[in-house]
Amino acid sequence: MKKIIISILCLTAVFGAAGCGKKSASGPDIPYYSSLENYKFDPAIPLADRIVIVPPDMLKSAAETDGRADYKAYDPTAADKELFSKYLALLPPVYGRVFRERCVGVYFIENFMGNGVTSWVVDGKGVIYFYMILNPASLKNNLSKTLTDRERSCFIARPGLDIKVNAGQKYKGLLYALFHEGTHAVDYIKGVTPFADDSMPSGYFPASPLAGDFFRTVWADYRVPLIPGLIDGRENITFYGLGGGPKLEMYGVPAMYRELTFSPFISLYGSKSWAEDLAELASFAFITQKLGQPYSIGLTGFGPGPEVFYPMKGPAGPRSQTIMKLLESM
Repeated sequence: MKKIIISILCLTAVFGAAGCGKKSASGPDIPYYSSLENYKFDPAIPLADRIVIVPPDMLKSAAETDGRADYKAYDPTAADKELFSKYLALLPPVYGRVFRERCVGVYFIENFMGNGVTSWVVDGKGVIYFYMILNPASLKNNLSKTLTDRERSCFIARPGLDIKVNAGQKYKGLLYALFHEGTHAVDYIKGVTPFADDSMPSGYFPASPLAGDFFRTVWADYRVPLIPGLIDGRENITFYGLGGGPKLEMYGVPAMYRELTFSPFISLYGSKSWAEDLAELASFAFITQKLGQPYSIGLTGFGPGPEVFYPMKGPAGPRSQTIMKLLESM
């Protein structure tokens, strides 16, 4: 998930001592908190030592942005850092390089609205870095529960109607959160899509995306599919209560997933933008093709028996394989 924390930060713990209200030296169009000069960043510091408790002002800003009073700082344990490192080592090598060279910090927030968020940071020379916020629930819940909770959050709950995602029990939800958010980081740094974030000044967009015209064959613009109406109601898709959701009735679930399986998107979440399309294609290619885990969406209560959908068997399957090959070649 990509979301910029919109209020100006006066960060102290891992950031510089400069106060709020000062302009970024990186340029007038760069938010204060998106400027590398305000972070105590050193690529020589082991990545595990950059997985730290979220600074108080960053926590406050996130809570205000999301309208939450229950956000709490989570102090990652040695075991949490070990699991993070273990899962990162499973990913294509480019992920480890990007994290070691460009990650200014990884933070966990309890009760966070979503599995994670990755935001851009830039230095005075225009080099892109990033920080990441993750939900510690993904450290406890397995992959299937993490993805099921996400999918259910898209719809207004109704008694007797249910959605369950089967992605196996072997891995924790952190695997998905790390790969999805890590793919956004790779996109920021390497320029896989035409641009990774429409909140960034266009001067930081890649001159030529590594994926070539891959995303332009599906997307007319960052959030606009080339062919409208592929998934009826797509414009009302929200997750985790963000954007005023959920806005979709549970009764329409079967039709949406039938349309999903015939669309180029691997998930409803992936239909939100080409950045999310990339992250979802990569994540599910990795989960199924590299780790041998299932990916299916099961519905109960909508008819005389259960109905199961397999998005990897539709047009999105070959697209995910193409993206996986690209990431592995980087």
